[in-house]
Amino acid sequence: MFEPIETLNHDEKPVPVITTAVEIPGEDIVLQRYIPEINWKNATSHPVSSTVNEIFRKHALERPDAPAVCAWDAGRAFRWRGPRTPPAGVKPEVLSALLFEKSKVVTVALHAVLQAGGAFVLLDPSLPVGRLQAIFAESRAQMIISSAATAGIAAEISADSMIVDDQQIPHPSTESSDGLVNQPENALYSVFTSGSTGTPKGFLMEHRALVTCALACGQSLGLNKNSRTLQFSSNSFDLATFEHLIPFIFGACICIPSEEERKGDLTKALHKYQITLAMLTPSVSRLLEPEHLPILKTVMLCGEPVLSEDVRRWSSYVHLHNGYSPAEAGCITIMNEAMNEADPNNIGYSLGITPWVVHPDNYDQLLEVGEVGELIIQGHTVGRGYFGPRKESQSTFIDAPAWVGDFIRESYGSFYKTGDLVQFNMDGSMQFLGRKDSQVKLHGQRLELGEIEHQLRQYFPPPHAMIVELVTAENREPNLIAFVSRSQDMTSMVAHDNLFLVPDEQFIADARRAEGTLREKLPAYMVPSDFLLLSHLPMMPSGKTDRRSIRTMAANLAPMERRKYSSMLATSQGQPSTKLEESLVHLWASSLNIPIDQIGTQDNYFSLGGTSLDAIRLSASARKLGYAGLSSVMVFKHPTIQLMAGMLEGAIKQPISNMPSSVSFQLNSTVTDHLLAKCQLQANELEGGFLPTTAFQQKSAGLKCMHITLDTSGLDHSRLEAAWEAVQKKHISLRSVYITHDGCVYQAFLRQPETAISIQYCDDQPIKEVTASFCDRDAEPVLNGSRWWKLTRIIQKRDSSSLLIIRTTHAQFDAMTLNVIFKDFMAAFEGRELSQCELHFSDYMTSRVKQNLSSPVMDFWTQFLHGSQMSQPLFTDASSADLLPDHIGMVFVMRPITPTPILPVGITLASVFRAAWAFVLGNYTGQHDLVFGEFVEGRTLPLVQDVESITGCTAAETPMRITIPHHEGATVQDLLSHSQAQYATRLPFETCELPDIVPHCVPSWPVETTRFSHLLVLENTEAIPPVIVDGQVCAHNWAFHGRLEDVQVQLVPGKDTLHVAILGPEIRLSQDIADMLVDKLATTLGQFVSMPDALISKIKW
Repeated sequence: MFEPIETLNHDEKPVPVITTAVEIPGEDIVLQRYIPEINWKNATSHPVSSTVNEIFRKHALERPDAPAVCAWDAGRAFRWRGPRTPPAGVKPEVLSALLFEKSKVVTVALHAVLQAGGAFVLLDPSLPVGRLQAIFAESRAQMIISSAATAGIAAEISADSMIVDDQQIPHPSTESSDGLVNQPENALYSVFTSGSTGTPKGFLMEHRALVTCALACGQSLGLNKNSRTLQFSSNSFDLATFEHLIPFIFGACICIPSEEERKGDLTKALHKYQITLAMLTPSVSRLLEPEHLPILKTVMLCGEPVLSEDVRRWSSYVHLHNGYSPAEAGCITIMNEAMNEADPNNIGYSLGITPWVVHPDNYDQLLEVGEVGELIIQGHTVGRGYFGPRKESQSTFIDAPAWVGDFIRESYGSFYKTGDLVQFNMDGSMQFLGRKDSQVKLHGQRLELGEIEHQLRQYFPPPHAMIVELVTAENREPNLIAFVSRSQDMTSMVAHDNLFLVPDEQFIADARRAEGTLREKLPAYMVPSDFLLLSHLPMMPSGKTDRRSIRTMAANLAPMERRKYSSMLATSQGQPSTKLEESLVHLWASSLNIPIDQIGTQDNYFSLGGTSLDAIRLSASARKLGYAGLSSVMVFKHPTIQLMAGMLEGAIKQPISNMPSSVSFQLNSTVTDHLLAKCQLQANELEGGFLPTTAFQQKSAGLKCMHITLDTSGLDHSRLEAAWEAVQKKHISLRSVYITHDGCVYQAFLRQPETAISIQYCDDQPIKEVTASFCDRDAEPVLNGSRWWKLTRIIQKRDSSSLLIIRTTHAQFDAMTLNVIFKDFMAAFEGRELSQCELHFSDYMTSRVKQNLSSPVMDFWTQFLHGSQMSQPLFTDASSADLLPDHIGMVFVMRPITPTPILPVGITLASVFRAAWAFVLGNYTGQHDLVFGEFVEGRTLPLVQDVESITGCTAAETPMRITIPHHEGATVQDLLSHSQAQYATRLPFETCELPDIVPHCVPSWPVETTRFSHLLVLENTEAIPPVIVDGQVCAHNWAFHGRLEDVQVQLVPGKDTLHVAILGPEIRLSQDIADMLVDKLATTLGQFVSMPDALISKIKW
């Protein structure tokens, strides 16, 4: 990665900043009544006439081998050349949108755009696509540049997109160029923030403005060529742009952890990358322990109010700064370099700008030192106005007020009204006192409450009245709450027991639908965590809504009152039933800073006020107690105590240290010799010994092959072969062979990869016809030592077009496997070295075999299925009896779920689907205790880490038992909670399949019970990522052979739609019954999500 370097010596002088200070005439004492002398003298009279390109080129020539970027995916030195010919459309004053995950390629692509003369706007791929589309349209960007991983999102934003990776970015060079493609007054970047009119607003910053501001800010921070700076902020945050640019002005190295490192263990990342300087929000800084970070020398806190506790914790260990500036006015324009624990709201002194304090309602009235007013920033660091004809531009980017002429005779830059209330102290420093409008900051992210309210009016139209407020309960993190009244009547303030109403079913459904839809349109931090129903909107004497009283009364709600009035918290709290759940409750309470009696096992972590930072804090605390598997990602995927406990239970029951990772499954020598002879192989040709297959693998291996075809026209054949060989070397599952013996199927793994891709030429016949014919001939099952994974290339002689045919079987892959394999295939084709597998499929299988035969697993299934019988519904009618074996077709029925359901809080889509099917099946069969099969990914074994990167078929078909509650008062919510609890309970044991379960755990079942009557399948819609090599998209297609033998009930999520489907062979599923069951399932699912509090007995069948 990188060599250790000498850390920053704070006695070393940083790069000097040359400015022209304003001289105050001795007789002009009047000026100092309005602005302290120190701030006046700090103003820069002229901008620095330079571009980022020029400064970067200077460092590249002087220190070409110095590290410029150090990221989780390698690094870059300062020397590299710009593109010989600029990408089409990249030129001065034209924006390119950059859509990347955390990677060095972000910074390198950014500089490639700048060196071609263009400007950029950073896009965060985690934002909703609709939000990204709005930013792209508003910015008038000409194109979007992305990585292969984000190419799918880019295609949804714009048809004008370019996919790049590190190999396509210019290579290092010390060549210089005298021809400058841009000028200091040209646009450098754009930043977008929340807009009060319902759409994000953006502005442009010029090169000279950024350089002027960066030089002043960086000097105060002590930045120099030895600094190693942290790039932490997400790309949706304006600080991310500064983190990418400011270090390069000083020849420093920018360090970029991966998203997992950033969210998982920031302390470890700071050590790994030897960070010396970090710009953090106070909230993030509280995740760190300063005494454990000896290399870290400088911390700048920004984006949020600083607390006395923050100053106390950090000031003894680092050079602590408090930085302030709206993005529109520059990177950091005011800074406190000597923070005082007794005065954390002191933001310090101006840097290169002139600060003015004016009357909040009249900026033509200048206020004197000591008076509280709105801060106006004047300087050459101020950006251009907002895009488009926005009123905000006229009201915030203003012309020089009339009083300016009394003090200045030459231009000292543009004026920006911040909306922030400040006060000059007598020593010239500034006190930050809050906002004069509804704009707020949450975890450093600026947001307009008006934008959220604008979006919510679509779901609560008149006569509803509604406001959104940032509510901070005592000792709690602030969170957004939407307050809705069904009437626009306004009255004077009354007691809160008359203000807040208990929400009815309709309001809860409306609130949850609004919350779910907002998540598709707005960043997560802008989505309210709760919706409270009001009897009316309280009014101030002025006739305006009394927002402060609403905030105060909501913050003062007692915990049980809050649950009573909430639309998002679970209706029943639920108590922990195991020691693990009790431990998790205490961890939640600590990270959320709430009493344990306010937390129920069915509560959603985020509905209790949790944030992404809280999730990181929870993960860190869990690691200290030994729950290494509780990552921040798990908190988002499994946000209830019940789900979390289910995910962790397996790892706790069976630690990895007890699981062999290299011991082969042992067969006696006679069987081994027979298997070797049958596949005509020598023992030394295999990597390890023979392993059993899973029941799902065994069934799949006996079916016909499937083929994946890729359009490889124009791609070099030898590079394709080299890439395929490299991928096979890395992934042992691609070298697997299957051998049958005595009714069983075994698997083994060849040592040597296949090095050749065979070629077939076609003349006049269309290439697609030749390919289809080839696949039909190549479709028979491949057993007894032959390779399943086999590549053949069909080439059309006439035009050199070609298709690459990949033969495989479902016994060898699942959706996650294809993602990993094709990403590695793209990387290898482009010459990148592949990382080593931490865990091979053979290791996984060894662990799985051991676990599935262990006593805890057998005990679980014995208890889980005790007293049950397999559900055996008949899905056929009289028409199926006349079918001939050679004329059996497929039945397939699909129905959309409209509108797209908004899930009950804390309940997953899979849990709703499972419960809805159990309800339908129960009514169809007349049973209330149901056992059916589920297709699962099988990646929940308590293995080391990175289990999702295992390549091979980990899937399993496992039993699920659902009991429909039939007691008086049973609700849909009861069934949904039961469905989710059953899933969480089964999760650690789900890789065990019927052939092992039936004889050992349910002796009352017929011994021939080796398959289910039907299977529930939650479809994965992202089986293969876009396959892009050398910038060329290789379109891919599937070819399935043979027919499905099982009846499957599927949930098929799409981009904007959701479908349920049923399919199966006609001999097991008739058309009329399939139509009826799918209609019932779609209706039931819709009822379950819209009426979770309804009685089960009232749900229509």
